[in-house]
Amino acid sequence: MAKTPLVVDTASQPFFPWIVFDMDGTLVDTFQLNLESFNYAVKKTLSSEEILAIPSGTLEEELASYVPPADVSRAIERYHAHYKHHFNSETRVFHGIRALLFRMHARGIRLAVCTGASRRIANFTLAQSGLSYYFPTVVTGNDVDKPKPDPEGLRIAMERIGAHSDQAVYVGDHPNDIKAARSVSMHTAGARWGSMHGSELQDLKPDFIFKSPFETLTLSDFRS
Repeated sequence: MAKTPLVVDTASQPFFPWIVFDMDGTLVDTFQLNLESFNYAVKKTLSSEEILAIPSGTLEEELASYVPPADVSRAIERYHAHYKHHFNSETRVFHGIRALLFRMHARGIRLAVCTGASRRIANFTLAQSGLSYYFPTVVTGNDVDKPKPDPEGLRIAMERIGAHSDQAVYVGDHPNDIKAARSVSMHTAGARWGSMHGSELQDLKPDFIFKSPFETLTLSDFRS
């Protein structure tokens, strides 16, 4: 059952004053580039299923599944080199995201990103995509001890933007995003437009399911 945000007295208060976004698969379509960069880093040709089956962790931990310990640091550099070199040709900001963020920002929404990507990758991705302006607060895999579905990253993000969980929503494309948000009593929004896990998202029954970024704008509608 969807939770009801706290009632406030001002008519200018957005429905959700604080909105946190996942990055990969939600703001930017980086799926294919991440797979290609991983294969380049480990010097193998792994299927998407094989790579997705790797337990979530830092990039270093994930690469360590396929390269000897002594080669992990070099593998990380290979990953970054391939990612940066092919970024402009292999990725795209999802259609509607720029307009969505512009309008949310104009309405006074406090925005943040909480991603499992490394700080190095997250900062590059947001800057190269032209989205950094909207996200002064970015929590990455380097900022937490446990990856999603552990809610540590969302706790940090909410603390940094001064959010109250019952008036904040997390928008993400992965089931772990929904599980993490529920663990800290945030509202949950499934981003179907870039998700590889549509049926799993639906099964989790998040508070909101959006098929396009344009639908997500309703989260920042003003209270009547």
